[in-house]
Amino acid sequence: MASEVNQKPGETGRVDPRLFLREEELDNGIALLLASERTIAETLRRAQKQTGLNMPALKLMMTIRFQPNQTVSELRELTGATTPTLARLLGDLDKRDLVHKKQGGRDARRRRLSLSADGETLIAPIVTDLRSSLREAYREAGANAVAGSRAVLDALTR
Repeated sequence: MASEVNQKPGETGRVDPRLFLREEELDNGIALLLASERTIAETLRRAQKQTGLNMPALKLMMTIRFQPNQTVSELRELTGATTPTLARLLGDLDKRDLVHKKQGGRDARRRRLSLSADGETLIAPIVTDLRSSLREAYREAGANAVAGSRAVLDALTR
């Protein structure tokens, strides 16, 4: 039974036998991820008042900030946004001169997106707040937790 909890469906023999993940521990991990998301959302809610941008626009700017030079198609895949929603958000950000589009790659029609200087300036306090929260959490959890949490989050995003 323990191996079933620790393995993906159809997976055999790949799991470290020292790793024993009970459902309660996995549930606690999910609850912690949700709480972490609420912390990020609260930071973005405060930023909404200061920037005048809505939550989806701020999240999109954060995605562009931390994963620059994506095409619109790549951003759509990253964010799960529909084409019309993404077009509207990018149009609004472009009107405010918060994003920069540059041609990139073999297809000149594909534009790579990054934040403009104004976009970087607008997002900088949000990044500073989030870095501060993460720094304190890492300090409280200890040095070994930094690598471990990074590995877990990396694995979740694959």
